[in-house]
Amino acid sequence: MTPSPPAELPDSPALPAPAVELVASRQPEGHGFHFKVRTSGRVYRLDAARDPRQPRFWCFRICRCASSGVVDATERPWYGGDRMTREDLPPAVEAIRTALPDWLALPEHDDLRAWVMEERSVEALPRQLAPAMARRVRIE
Repeated sequence: MTPSPPAELPDSPALPAPAVELVASRQPEGHGFHFKVRTSGRVYRLDAARDPRQPRFWCFRICRCASSGVVDATERPWYGGDRMTREDLPPAVEAIRTALPDWLALPEHDDLRAWVMEERSVEALPRQLAPAMARRVRIE
């Protein structure tokens, strides 16, 4: 029996299959994972978080990361998911991990997809915020 092709979503722009890829982790990541947008090279982290509007429930948080995978504290995260319990998290994260492009292509993720796929350039840190070692290397 051959698998059926994925359903087309008429009102949502489809993501090209290789647009996003999972980033292999060297350590266990719990209820989350990193992924990378191939066109921009940006790395994001999807993980579980308490729902900011209803703290007794859980949701997904997606944060933009530095290239090393560390969450960029200057960026606001995206929160989504609907009133999950802690028991709902492992299968939900695994389902997203196995079909990330399809999940991002859902109509309810239009704003998330636009944010993740945007082609904004990454600016270098201002000289006074650059690490001391980097300043020395550039000066010498």
